[in-house]
Amino acid sequence: MTRIVSAFGVAIVAAGFLAPRSAVAQAHDHVDPAGAAHSHASAPVSCTNLASPPWVGLPEQDRRQVAAVQQSLALLDTPEAALAAGFRPALGDIPGMGVHYVHSERSRDGVNIDEPDHLLFSTIDGREQLVGAAYAFQDVPDTKEPVPFESELAGWHDHPQFAGPGETLHMLHVWFIPSSNGPFAGLNFWLPFRTAGLELPSSCWMADEADASRIQTVSFALVPARNEAAAAAQAERMAARTDILAELDASARAVDHDRWFAAADRFIADLSPVERTTTNLLLRALTMAQMSSEERGDTGN
Repeated sequence: MTRIVSAFGVAIVAAGFLAPRSAVAQAHDHVDPAGAAHSHASAPVSCTNLASPPWVGLPEQDRRQVAAVQQSLALLDTPEAALAAGFRPALGDIPGMGVHYVHSERSRDGVNIDEPDHLLFSTIDGREQLVGAAYAFQDVPDTKEPVPFESELAGWHDHPQFAGPGETLHMLHVWFIPSSNGPFAGLNFWLPFRTAGLELPSSCWMADEADASRIQTVSFALVPARNEAAAAAQAERMAARTDILAELDASARAVDHDRWFAAADRFIADLSPVERTTTNLLLRALTMAQMSSEERGDTGN
């Protein structure tokens, strides 16, 4: 029987997000301005049937199961309700994931598809909303724990640095809202756009690797800074970019590819060196964190 991780297991999402400023400085001259890592976790999916609920491109059993899981959590759709039910927040708002609320009791019961032990909340329209759920457990890297969905899009990603010797921490996300890379993506790059109140780019634009990298860069550059001083400086810079942000929003609403990417290139070019480096460190670290050990081995990491 696999052993389910406790609430502290969600520390996996802190890799890179809480990197010291020295790491940012050291990496400054070595980061591609649009250098997101690519993996199964951020692979493109069909924009016609796998970009939004009800996920009609999934096997019928998976569609029913995702809907059933979401329905089972209908009364836990606010942070207050989640807290009352025994879930506790960990690590704050992680880019592309939101805030993980973890239930320690569920975490000891094995993988129960009907009762995910993580709830994912993100700020949309000015309030925290339930946007997804996650399953997590510790086991050997080559786990025999079956993935609780039929689709080949669903697969465990893992984090050996957060488990004991010979084991790793396995996880799987399930999204209840539109997702940039499908219902089981490790990262949902639409979250920062929605928190910023901007219209989402077309999911079809994620099919091109260069376009996807630019979308991911804009997404993570929109992530609010954590400390007060950085947040104040960021707010000032964003205020100066009001026209660019308005153009990103308007061109997304018009589904105008060339116009949106022209605005995206302006936005990226306007980033300060520290903003650009921090954004790309986040992209690299969190994308790598959504791979399996096998995938990281294939990339030499």
